Amino acid sequence: MPDYLTTIPQITWGASFANTLNPGYPLDNPVSYRARREGSEVDQGPSGVRDSWSLGEDYLLEGDCRWIPGDNGTTPEGNSITGWDGATGWDAFLAWARDQNAFRWIPDKDVPGTFFTVYLVEPLDGGPASEDDGTRRIHLKIVNSAAAAIAGYTYTP
Repeated sequence: MPDYLTTIPQITWGASFANTLNPGYPLDNPVSYRARREGSEVDQGPSGVRDSWSLGEDYLLEGDCRWIPGDNGTTPEGNSITGWDGATGWDAFLAWARDQNAFRWIPDKDVPGTFFTVYLVEPLDGGPASEDDGTRRIHLKIVNSAAAAIAGYTYTP
C-alpha cells in the first residue's frame, strides 16, 4: 500500500482538468475513512428490533492544506505553491469545486498518473483560517467518486 503521509499532493481541476493547484506541502493531519452516506437511517421498533435503511457508504479524505500564500511562489524547500489569488488560485478553485464539479486529487505530485476523481465536501461555506505568519489554511474534505478507499493516508507503525 502506498504511503502518502509525507508526499506533496496536487489537484487538477477545470475543463479537462487543465488547471493545476500545488499545495506545496504534504496534507497536514490527514485521515481517510468511510462513512454512511447522508440520508441513511437506523430505527428501533418497540420490541427492540433494530432496522436500517442504507444509501451506501462514502470514502472520504480530510486534512489541512497549510501556508497558502497570497500569490503563487515557492516554499522554502523549493516546491511550487499555488497562491490564494488569481484565475487558477485557491479562491477560484474553491468557487468552482463548491458547485460539485469533479476534480483530481493526486496524492504524490511526482506520480501524476495515480489520482482519485473526487468531489469537495468541505469547505462549502466560509473562508480560510489564518496561519500565524499571515498565510491561509484550508481544512479540505473530499469524497471519492469511485466509492473506494483513498488509501495511503493511514499511519501504520
